[in-house]
Amino acid sequence: MNETGQWQIPEEPKQLLGAQAYTSPEWFAAEQKTLFARSWIFAGVISDLANPGDFTTAQAGPYPLTAVRGRDGELRGFHNICRHRGTEILEGAGNMGSALVCPYHEWTYDLAGNLRAIPDQADCFPELDRDALGLHGAGLAVFKDMVFLHPEPKADFQAWLGGVEDIAWPHDISTLVETRDVTYEMNCNWKVFYENAIDGYHLKYLHRKTFGGPAPTGNDWVPKGDHLVWYYTEDGRKSAIAKTVADRIKSDNRPTIAGAEAADYGGVYMMFPTTIALPNPYNFSVSQLLPLGPEKTLIRSRVWGIPGSKGRVNQNIEASERARDPRTGHVKIELLDCHPLETRDHQLEDMWICEKMQRALHSPKYSVGALAKGGGGEATMEIFQEIVRRMVQLDEPG
Repeated sequence: MNETGQWQIPEEPKQLLGAQAYTSPEWFAAEQKTLFARSWIFAGVISDLANPGDFTTAQAGPYPLTAVRGRDGELRGFHNICRHRGTEILEGAGNMGSALVCPYHEWTYDLAGNLRAIPDQADCFPELDRDALGLHGAGLAVFKDMVFLHPEPKADFQAWLGGVEDIAWPHDISTLVETRDVTYEMNCNWKVFYENAIDGYHLKYLHRKTFGGPAPTGNDWVPKGDHLVWYYTEDGRKSAIAKTVADRIKSDNRPTIAGAEAADYGGVYMMFPTTIALPNPYNFSVSQLLPLGPEKTLIRSRVWGIPGSKGRVNQNIEASERARDPRTGHVKIELLDCHPLETRDHQLEDMWICEKMQRALHSPKYSVGALAKGGGGEATMEIFQEIVRRMVQLDEPG
């Protein structure tokens, strides 16, 4: 880090984490307790919480959390556990009307988290003080219409942003319509996918048929606090979208979002640890990593755009729609009816390569020979791994 507290791109980048960090149940358990439990987690957007009683849920390590719109119009964050026996109260997202009711014994809370009713209280809990058993509060913050939750009510959101607010995208989600909501299921560790996302070296090669570049010298990842912001730089200026992609879209006469036309902002915002914002002149999407285990990760991707648009820019969604699990609705690589590199879907290309990486991590011959230099290479992987190491309280992995 420099004197301003910002990370610097290492001149000689190196791998800091061993294979166990990506495969070990012990490592994953430690991350749950000391990394995710101390992190701001994406919980939805303002339009999800428009009316009194609306709620969304999120998981921060071992902590189930919820955001609720009160009758007074205020947004509040709570730990999503009943004060009776600790049962999770809410699932997913929706509207609970005027009260939050635990499904187990129907202890009832108002939308401000106060315990208002206990069935059979006179007989079962005659001396219980309801005022002392309101829901535990959680941290809640809103940034660019995105709602975040934190297990600690007084967690410092501004410190976590780390300067991202100074270089944020211009998009106003409230003026857009949600055009896609899809969940991908990957057989890999969440860090494998994160590191793939911040690897500028692979864009020209793995994504030859989708992005077609840029080369490592034509893109740059810029650290902001513990986050990383990606820019296309091949034409001499910082842009949210590669020229090859922009030219292809312009030829289709695709309409742009008002205020976002210039693309003079980042194209990917990796907001540590699990939120990925992807703005461009044509739509805005948020992908959220949902780690389920050391070798299983979900990615929920939501897209907003102009009515009639589909998916993310330069993404062919037909193959992924055919690869949805009929039970869960999740998109899985093993359900594709063609090779991932033939789908023209960069998300499926990334999933395919991440699962290949995960399998290789179990080989006794696995090692990292070198990392590509520069912000458009693989150097930011060292920054990411150092942040993880500092937060995870565990002995150095082998």
